[in-house]
Amino acid sequence: MKKNNMKTKFNIFLPLKSSAGFTLIEALVSMVILSVGILGLASSINSVTRFQNQSKDVTRATMYSSSKLEEIKRFATNEPTGGAFGFDYLVGDQAIDFFTVNGYALTNDRTRTATVATADGFTIESVISIFPTTAPAAENFTNPGAIRLVDVQVTTSWTDDSGNNKSIQTGTVLHRRQFVGGG
Repeated sequence: MKKNNMKTKFNIFLPLKSSAGFTLIEALVSMVILSVGILGLASSINSVTRFQNQSKDVTRATMYSSSKLEEIKRFATNEPTGGAFGFDYLVGDQAIDFFTVNGYALTNDRTRTATVATADGFTIESVISIFPTTAPAAENFTNPGAIRLVDVQVTTSWTDDSGNNKSIQTGTVLHRRQFVGGG
């Protein structure tokens, strides 16, 4: 019988020294790390969407307020029929049409208020009052010729997606301009 010079010991219980690939534990750990990363990314996407919606609401509210403020300023500058009433159209006898059409109520003889609800859930409140509040008592809406300044405040309110009430306010002071008539 021939003797085999090659001695090979083969033990199935010892791991090979040059093993290639991943163990089950390594694969599970990498899957857990990947899952945590994906959950973090999904959470940040939700936050970005929420902030975009908030920004959209603030922009829309600002546009509503600015639009209403500009409408009031336009009436104070010159009434819509092209006449020369100007400021009187906002505070004088001609103002009855403007305030009636736009839903203004006479809160007192120095303040008029209107509230309008939009189709997309915003509420626009406009307040026109004699300015300054310390102005002589003769300056009131029943004596429009004495009014020199009015304070206009426009507040737009809404409820956000989380159920929180939000609002923005814009305002200006309008003065009686002196129109020089051309012959």
